[in-house]
Amino acid sequence: MKVAYLEARCRELEGMVGKNSQNSSKHPSSDGYQKPNKSDSPQDDSTNGKNSDSQQQSPTPKSLRQSSDNKAGCQKGHKGNCLKSVDNPDYVVYHTLLECHDCHTSLLDVEPLKHIERQVFEWGKPGCPEVTAHRAEVKVCSCGHHNQAAFPEGVTAAVQYGPSTRAMAVYLNQYHFIPYKRVSEYFHTVHNMSLSAGSVANFVAATYENLASTEQVIKDALKGTPVAGSDETGMRVDGDLWWLHILRDDQWTLYHLAEKRGCEGMDAMGILLTFTGVLVHDHWKPYFTYAAVHVLCNAHHLRELQGVVDRDANQLALRLMKLLRLSWHYCKGFNTIGMLQMPSVLQERIIEDIYDRVLKHALAKEAADMERQRQELGRKKVKRTKAYNLFKRLIDFKEETLRFMTDFTIPFDNNGSERDARMAKLKQKISGCFRSEDGGSLFTRIRSYVSSAKENYGNLPLLGAE
Repeated sequence: MKVAYLEARCRELEGMVGKNSQNSSKHPSSDGYQKPNKSDSPQDDSTNGKNSDSQQQSPTPKSLRQSSDNKAGCQKGHKGNCLKSVDNPDYVVYHTLLECHDCHTSLLDVEPLKHIERQVFEWGKPGCPEVTAHRAEVKVCSCGHHNQAAFPEGVTAAVQYGPSTRAMAVYLNQYHFIPYKRVSEYFHTVHNMSLSAGSVANFVAATYENLASTEQVIKDALKGTPVAGSDETGMRVDGDLWWLHILRDDQWTLYHLAEKRGCEGMDAMGILLTFTGVLVHDHWKPYFTYAAVHVLCNAHHLRELQGVVDRDANQLALRLMKLLRLSWHYCKGFNTIGMLQMPSVLQERIIEDIYDRVLKHALAKEAADMERQRQELGRKKVKRTKAYNLFKRLIDFKEETLRFMTDFTIPFDNNGSERDARMAKLKQKISGCFRSEDGGSLFTRIRSYVSSAKENYGNLPLLGAE
């Protein structure tokens, strides 16, 4: 009876684990990284018995959409539209000619031969776009040279959208993660402007090109920053798992998308190879290959210690959590236990002594439990518990864990990098993935500008689209 119950329970749990967005009502964002590569067959699961069994145990999401023979893009019969000039613009700006471009003779008294007009559409009051007509004079000099007045910078087409409209479209798409088509619908519904999804994509691409120098400024600033935080998170690109690497300080943020998670991907950022400041991270081993002063994120430690408390009711882990928090409050000058000043050398030694004793006892207790389990199972050795590995890591990397107590410019955690990563995860939750590497590059450069602008100015100067 017990065996039958356990088998039924296993089947129930396997069914829960095997649920995804394609075979249940779960949201696509819950699928995580366990998605099929683009090389996986969307329909055929019977290539061989081994693969079939593994897919039954842990099925991967498969699209229910049937492929067609149609090419990508607009289909035959699609009604297109374009921006058209208006007969009565809201504003008219005349651009006059003062002198001949060839012989520099004054043309003030010469009548214009004609005017060349270019119209710029900007979003204004709801339902009513504002149109500005720029009219440039064309005059013929006595020397026979035809002259045309110059249009303002950026006014290059007969009919076009203005910089504010382009910037707003990029802002909605890249900052608020509104898809191209919905940005188009917003302008059509609210401002009565026939801004197509393709135009929004073009504006984003132009912004990417305009921000190339800004991205280099961010890189140069991070190379010399004294304290930087680093993190990485998985992103889906064209069906494959790529990695988004993040490097930031209090003023600048750099996003970089790479195929690899390790040193190869981080080296491509072009910063960590020569970085000699303080690097705050989550103890991922490839970070230790760089010649930086390493600091470990204590927010990660607190979460892992909380897991030990929840799982094992370990009171020593709870004491260590309280000690880390109390140490940080001391360093921030909080009135936690009646003290308003920074900790003295004596207080630091007291905290370190308590830290050592708690971890020594915790590690010894875990080692005793593992030995007792080994004897009960009759094995030569047993797998180390997560609690044992955590306690040993906190002992081996004590200096990297408590460095915030000796240098008050060092943060207690790496939450800034995690907040930046959260925006990337929100982008993936809304859009699902990047369809190409180009789409990922657009996002990383523009998002680097957005995050850095918010840190430096407190708001978002919409300059990139101009």
